[in-house]
Amino acid sequence: MNSSFLSARASRVALFSLLALGAYTEAQACPCGCVRVPVDNLLDRPAAATSPFTFDVRYDYVDQNRRNNDAHAHFFAVHRNITTTLETNLGGQVWSLAIPRVDRTLRTNIVPSMANPNPVNTSQDVNGLGDIALSTRFKWSDYTVIAGVKLPTGADDLTLNVSRRYLQPGTGSTDLMLALRREYSADADHPWFFWQVGAQGAVAYDANFRPGSTLTGTLGARYGWTESLKFSLQTTAIRQFRDKNTMNAAGFTAYAEDLESAAFSTHVAAGLTYQLGAKTSAYLFYSTPMKNNNMASRTNGSLANPVHSSEIWSLGLSHSF
Repeated sequence: MNSSFLSARASRVALFSLLALGAYTEAQACPCGCVRVPVDNLLDRPAAATSPFTFDVRYDYVDQNRRNNDAHAHFFAVHRNITTTLETNLGGQVWSLAIPRVDRTLRTNIVPSMANPNPVNTSQDVNGLGDIALSTRFKWSDYTVIAGVKLPTGADDLTLNVSRRYLQPGTGSTDLMLALRREYSADADHPWFFWQVGAQGAVAYDANFRPGSTLTGTLGARYGWTESLKFSLQTTAIRQFRDKNTMNAAGFTAYAEDLESAAFSTHVAAGLTYQLGAKTSAYLFYSTPMKNNNMASRTNGSLANPVHSSEIWSLGLSHSF
């Protein structure tokens, strides 16, 4: 048993101990290894203040078959991820457990060339558990603190036909996350505003791969068209730092590329929430990237195409009981 494994295991035990003692951390970014596209954080679940439990199921559909305006013509993917979240009150604050199921189809389409006259077309389905996130949120003055930990429960060693490490169901890392949120409520005739900033970084990871840290900033508004129907609009900026990837040195040449992970991107999302009953609501969101800036260059000086470049449809249902 090598020292890096023991170190990672000890770090995970320490994290659970800290959580048990109330030293809370954050859960804000994508916990399911979903190609680093933004998942809407306008959570339409109730605050679980009046019910013992809140159950939320969200389906995210991401079509990467035309990402970057066909700049990656050799790589296509469709992601159909389901995230089940259970929330409850404990110790005067809300605790949340998010369990993602990853379902993606990867396809390559290498066009003929002088060096490779025979086109290669392969398709592969990747299914399974993603990285589970445990989080909490609590009030601090006029702010809400969101804190948690992402655990390496998703597989990170599958053989993929698309040689990109971030397409694995899990990152293989234990991440700490922290966010601060401020809400500005209003009466029924005026919109409700919020802003949120957050960060995520790995604290325990494989010796040859560490996912890059992420910084996010979001500004959003919500307006009640009727007593039951609400409209939401938000803009999000994401700074994704480059993955630390030395897998090539360990013989995993297929996963050596990591330049695509470093980018600064901006996104806009709009959504509708409908109150089906006193304790049940449904929501639909659509998000699209506005601009993607790559933050890393290859050794020859050319820029790599960033990954943050896909539209997302999100459909969810929340119920308190």
